[in-house]
Amino acid sequence: MPELKRVMLLIESSRAYGRGCLLGAAAYIRSHGRWSVVHVERGLADEVPRFLRNWKGDGILARIENRRIADEIAEIGVPVVDLRGSHRPLHGAMLDTDPRLTSTLAAESFLDTGFRNFAYIGYPGVDFSDYRCDAYCEYLNSRGMDVSVYAPPQSRQQKSDVLAWESRGELEGDAIAEWLQSLPRPAAVFACNDVRGRQVIDACSRSDLSVPEEIAVIGVDDDEVICELSNPPLSSVQPDTLRLGYEGAALLDAMMDGHLAPSETVYIPPKGVSRRLSSEATAVNDREVAAAMRLIRDHACEGVTVQDLVQRLNVSRSTLERRFHAVFGRSPAMEIERVRMSRAKMLLIGTRYKLSKIAATTGYGTASQFATAFKRHTGFTPGKFRSQTQISP
Repeated sequence: MPELKRVMLLIESSRAYGRGCLLGAAAYIRSHGRWSVVHVERGLADEVPRFLRNWKGDGILARIENRRIADEIAEIGVPVVDLRGSHRPLHGAMLDTDPRLTSTLAAESFLDTGFRNFAYIGYPGVDFSDYRCDAYCEYLNSRGMDVSVYAPPQSRQQKSDVLAWESRGELEGDAIAEWLQSLPRPAAVFACNDVRGRQVIDACSRSDLSVPEEIAVIGVDDDEVICELSNPPLSSVQPDTLRLGYEGAALLDAMMDGHLAPSETVYIPPKGVSRRLSSEATAVNDREVAAAMRLIRDHACEGVTVQDLVQRLNVSRSTLERRFHAVFGRSPAMEIERVRMSRAKMLLIGTRYKLSKIAATTGYGTASQFATAFKRHTGFTPGKFRSQTQISP
């Protein structure tokens, strides 16, 4: 029987992101690994435990917040996989949530509900915040939209530590409120993480801006506690932390067996947007069109048809199609397919599901029907699209 591998888990349990990574690692250990695990309760930026300097182990799975922690871990001299995506371990590997897909999901969620005024608020100088800002602006610019980016007070622009930024952000309410008041409304605000999103909602209450009718907000991380502490509750992009922890553990296992670490960061797609009240506005004056869009968004992948919409809304098909096209520039049928295809792309990128399962999940009857619709919509077969875009484990 092979010997137990001694593994240190330096992953914070103070927030949902870290706990999700730990659960993903636990799933891998149960199914594959003979590991003896050491895990110490900690926050993201806590010091490396003193006993680690004398620890005799085989590998470390970590979320490395700063260079100091990275250097201390490097001195141990064992394979390291980092799940934070900021500081590459010496001779180690990095995984992270894909910032491009994260920002695209937020933008598409706002576009789906008719918003045309967009804004971003983050922590300048913090890597993940800057990545998401760049990706959000680039995507919306490619769609012909401008983005207003919040610039904090000058005295607060030098911090690169996210925890310091979050703490000082609690004192920025007046500055954020002034910025929000300057935006054309209704405005769709994408926040770099859930803490920043909660700070935006708090600033709205300071300046009598209604959420989501005047300011809609989406954060990132889907931390239920932080999201529910917001009033109204915060919508958030949900990272696939279980997969992140699982894939990270699998990669560490391979490295402990002598395999080389990948030279590039491995990006894991997010799972989707967890919708709560902070973004549940439809920036459309036509009530029937807004209701149709909500029904499509919620039920397109369950096989909803235009006739279902007509019956639910008690309007004629010609009237709904004319008014829908006037607002969105496309028909309800086109929107149903667009929502289905958006979900299908995420499944092709982020899973290894067979086409039959993707077809069933997205409202198509058979794999053949799905493949025909996908090629008509994208110009690619599902297999070709998957081979060009899927992230290798």
